[in-house]
This record gives sequence, structure tokens and C-alpha cells, in this order.
Amino acid sequence: MYNQKDIHSPDNGSANKSFAEIIISEADLVKPMLSEQLLRKFIIGEDDTGEILSIYLRAFNMDAKREVRLVILKPSGAKDSDDFFFLKNTAQQYVGEENLYLCTILNDFVVIVTSVTEQEKIGALLDKIRSAVTRCYRSGIMAIYSETVHFEYLPEVYERLKVCTGYSFYADSNGTMFEGDIEINSGSVCLRPQYGAIEHAVKSGDSEKVTILLAGFFKKLRKVLPSPAVAKTFCLELYVSIIRCCGIDKIDRYMNGIETVQEAKTLSDIENYIEEKGLEITRNNAPETDKIYSSLVRDTIRIIDQNIENENLSLRWLAGTILYTNVDYLGKLFKKETGKNFSHYVMEKRMEMAKDLILEGKKDRIYEVAENVGYGSNSQYFSQVFKKYTGISPLEYKEFARLTRDRELQANNS
Repeated sequence: MYNQKDIHSPDNGSANKSFAEIIISEADLVKPMLSEQLLRKFIIGEDDTGEILSIYLRAFNMDAKREVRLVILKPSGAKDSDDFFFLKNTAQQYVGEENLYLCTILNDFVVIVTSVTEQEKIGALLDKIRSAVTRCYRSGIMAIYSETVHFEYLPEVYERLKVCTGYSFYADSNGTMFEGDIEINSGSVCLRPQYGAIEHAVKSGDSEKVTILLAGFFKKLRKVLPSPAVAKTFCLELYVSIIRCCGIDKIDRYMNGIETVQEAKTLSDIENYIEEKGLEITRNNAPETDKIYSSLVRDTIRIIDQNIENENLSLRWLAGTILYTNVDYLGKLFKKETGKNFSHYVMEKRMEMAKDLILEGKKDRIYEVAENVGYGSNSQYFSQVFKKYTGISPLEYKEFARLTRDRELQANNS
């Protein structure tokens, strides 16, 4: 391997030549070794990177503006150099020498600089490399690839990807990440998990609702993208809130899962584990006898009854501020189980309540009835809905109620 001291030594017979001139003149003789040595020095910032880049570009007739991608690979649980050499050789085989500017081992990574810039093609190559490593070593690999960049910016890209390796926690199920998908979050995290809603669903035995709420939790976590350590604290809080819902005789068994969450390598592993244990506890909490309605619809009906006087009562309000569930999903489930859409169900409830108020004579004025059944000050609209529902106006129904009470009074006195 070339050493700048050796090249400048009088013993080499080239004392009158500069380091750059010697390298360039002999580049064709030692191209693979020379290319790797120079690019390694350039990428890790060793010596004068400007001079090294200049020598490399002249020796190999390269353009600093040429577009390339940088890829970092690391075998899962690698313990010795054999793992890295195998991964390096496998990568060279599948990427192809004609597409490689560099394939080398740097610290704990295999680093690749390639002329392959199409994102789909990069993904396909990484899948092939991963498949070969899995077959031979039964070990996965973590892979991060960069945006398409100019050759001259490789040192900065390498530093960025090294930071991104700390976010391998968010890698997809294959263990691959794209630099453009990772927005490093170094500040505070604004995330308000609905632990209470999830806990309520687990206690009530509503597996369907638990599944929806857990999916929403992890979707938000991936969107906010906190550091892996912070993400795990949110997941631990979620897990603890769930296992609080199990029987006392089972709590010790589920407590062991805290360590599982802490030691998980990826967010996907945590999500799968929490969903498995969460649904297990939820099913154990489900009532022994089947109900006409699911707990989500039962909760909806209960909330309707409690808020029937609220003129702002709506499916969107109820789903978003109380039940913390998807409004479209709730609407479809409600219609499926009750046979009525939400607004029609609420209207019927209000009309039946209005009829009771008028019959009982508890409200003398129609506008008071309208206010008590959720129509606010819009008594005219209430009267229109009431007539459409009963066939007569509220005043006519009031008179009917008066006559009915009079007849009942006369019958009691006779």
C-alpha cells in the first residue's frame, strides 16, 4: 500500500516527482488498491481531503459533480472480521465491479459508493445481498442508503449516514432505511398518546378498538420520529398502562415484558409484541356472554344518552374528542350494528325524549323542549323535525298530551 513518506524518499528513484504525479502515473497498475485507499482517506477526512480528492479525480478521470449513492451495511450481531469480509465480498458480487467506486470496511460498517442511482435498483440489490447473508450466516443486515449526491460531498454524506445508523430502530421489516425518510429529531417531542383510551378499550375487552388505537399510536410515533431511547419510553408507558388491566394473578408474567420492550432492536418488534400481549389481555377481559353491540358501539350509545342536550353532538366530535377513534370507521360500525346511521339514531332519541317531556308536561314552552333535546335556540327547526317524525307539530302534540292527561284525571276521579 502506498505511503506518502515512502514515495517522497530518495530511495524510490522518484525524488523529483510529487506525490500526486507518482500516483497518477502509476494509477493503472494499482487501480483497485489505490482507488480504495484514496477514497477511504477522502471519506473519513484523513489528511488533506481536498488534495486527496484532486489526486483521485485526475488519476481516474473522474468528475467531482458525478452523481453517486453511498450505502452503509452492517450485519446484525457481527462479532468478528469474517462477518464483515463476507458482507463486503457479497456486496461486490451483487452490485458489480462496473458499478462500484468503493466497497470497503470502515469501523463497524461496510461502506459502498456506487454509480447505481435508481432507488428501486438500489433496493433490489440490497434485498439480494440480504438474502445471501441470511442464507449463509442466518443473520440479517442493517442497510442505510443516501440521497443521490455529487462525488465531492461524500465525506458529509458519510457523517450523516453514521448518525442515521442510530435510527435503525425505525428500519422497515427488511432492515433497510433511506436517508431521505429520516428526519433527525434533536429537540423536544410533541406527542400526546391516548393511554387512557387504550386502557379503557383493554379493560372493556374490545379487541377491535384496541387494534385500531395501537396502530394509531405507532403511526404517530413514526411520524414524530423521536430518538430510539425516547421512543422506547413512550412504548414502555403504553405497555405498563396495558398490563395494569390484567388480573393480579397474571401481572408478574406480563411484567417480564418490560425487559423485552427495553431490549428490542426495532420499533416493529415492539409494536408486534405490545399488540400480541395487549390483545391477549383484552380477550381475557371480554365478557363471558356475547352482547348485541360491540363495546365501541355501546360506548357510543352511552355517550349519546349523556350528551343528548348538547347541540354540538356529532359523530366527528364524539369520535375525535371522547372515543379517540376513526370517524369513518365508527360511522360504518355503528350503522352495521344498529341498522341506523348516527345522525338518524340521535334524531330518533331526541324526538322520543321530546315526546316524553311534552306528555309529562314538564316543559310548558316548545322552545324549552327544543333546548332540552339538543336543538339550542332553534325551536323552529326542532318543530319541523318533530312534525316530520310524528306527523303532527309540537303544539298539536302538546294539545294531545293535555287532552290525554285530562281524560286520565277524569277517569281517576270517577
